[in-house]
Amino acid sequence: MKNINKKNFIFSRFIIMACIVFTVACEEDASDEHYEQLDSRLENNLLSVLSADQEYSTFVTLLEQTGYSDVLETPQAYTVWAPNNTALAQVPDMVLNDPDLLKQLIGNHISRFTYNSSIGEDPVFVKMLNNKYIEFSNDATRVSFGGIEVIEKDLLAANGILHTVTDVLTVKANIWDHLNENTDQFPVMMDYLSEFNSTVFDEVNSVKIGTNTLGQTVYDSIYSSSNSFFKTIGDLSSEEKRFTFIGLTDNAYADTYNVYKDYYQYPVEDSIKYNVDKVIFSNINFPLVNLEDLNGTKVLNTVDNEVVIDPNTVVEDVSLSNGNLFVVNQLDYNPKDVVYKPIRYEIENAQRREIGSLTDLIILDQYSASASGNFTNIVALLENPAVDESNNYFEIAFSNVLSSSYTIHLKFSAIGASQDTQLKFELSYVDENKNTIVNQIPPTVVSKDEDGIVQIGGTYNFPVYINAENNNDFFVKLKVIVAVSEPELFIYDRVFGIDYAELRPTE
Repeated sequence: MKNINKKNFIFSRFIIMACIVFTVACEEDASDEHYEQLDSRLENNLLSVLSADQEYSTFVTLLEQTGYSDVLETPQAYTVWAPNNTALAQVPDMVLNDPDLLKQLIGNHISRFTYNSSIGEDPVFVKMLNNKYIEFSNDATRVSFGGIEVIEKDLLAANGILHTVTDVLTVKANIWDHLNENTDQFPVMMDYLSEFNSTVFDEVNSVKIGTNTLGQTVYDSIYSSSNSFFKTIGDLSSEEKRFTFIGLTDNAYADTYNVYKDYYQYPVEDSIKYNVDKVIFSNINFPLVNLEDLNGTKVLNTVDNEVVIDPNTVVEDVSLSNGNLFVVNQLDYNPKDVVYKPIRYEIENAQRREIGSLTDLIILDQYSASASGNFTNIVALLENPAVDESNNYFEIAFSNVLSSSYTIHLKFSAIGASQDTQLKFELSYVDENKNTIVNQIPPTVVSKDEDGIVQIGGTYNFPVYINAENNNDFFVKLKVIVAVSEPELFIYDRVFGIDYAELRPTE
């Protein structure tokens, strides 16, 4: 009995060892086969690797039609996100039969340089061969490209990396292309923006073909479309930057226009429309922001105004190649965030400034790191005030003053005067009938130690918009008068420090 058990034990051990040897042998065979396949791919370029798999046969055919097959045979590094035959079967005939659209589509799946799926938590925006940028991301649950799942990833070839995607990456329009394709959705806005369209000579892409009799370079010229308003708000046609643009329907435009037009009252109606339209359309482009991130906080736009975008007013969120488009039927900007803002005049600014007498009254700039423009100003009256007060003042003219209500504030600074000084002020403006209105502001004693902001006068209503043109018939001026007679020198000085004057919007 013991011998039988011993024999059985020996036999069992033999069977187990045989299985282990067989298993290891199988694993080695599989491993060898795996590495042989990997070595095979590494010896072949991307086109060869794709051509060897029938699942990519349609893609390979389209690569050949568009000329990208030659690209994928070069030694330069590329990454391909390849759709299989099933995915490509869904491409419309309209695209397949249009060489330009087809090249754009296939170029939307190939990029220069190599991108593997180990890209970390932050998505990477990859520039494709058609110059579009597509988001490649790995969020720990799945790898995706342009929102499409990558089902087979990081297959290595001699000149790059191959990924397989579950669907075709449709070529998205950029913001400017989308707006031009949907002008009927934004008629007034597109009429305005289109006024800035132009055709410009593209020297970079033009080819020099010789010189003319004057020695000037002659080009085989290429011209491209441009829009000068992009210099103000950002280039909506660029694939290099990502924006969020507010698409204003005509209802949204009309409501917004009615809010802003009263700030630009002017005898010439065209002037009102010109200024209001400029304000509206300058403030509807932003660095990229997602709709879900709008939570009532202010968002900085591309002209450096902070506004609140109400997500409840967004009726459509369109994803585009260089950002997104929020279509709104209402624009609820607070005018104080966009246009109705403080208007400051730095006293050291000699433009739109007049001095009563350059010999009797002087203004000297003095550097101060704490001053608004890094300069405060020492104002000194060197002679007695003239009887007609023609020598003891300086006057400044504000520009871009809205037809609205303001208070006046002066920022004084302590410059080492021996005594306090006494000033009086005169505010003047021209009304809609070109009558000059003069407001005398009572004398104010300014402490020699004053280093802060002082309000003078009351609230003033300006009925006409004052633009920045020097020859404008309408103006808002503030005259600062040193009101210290010779007998008063016992108690007052004729020297004081001043940084700036400011008109502030009232509530």
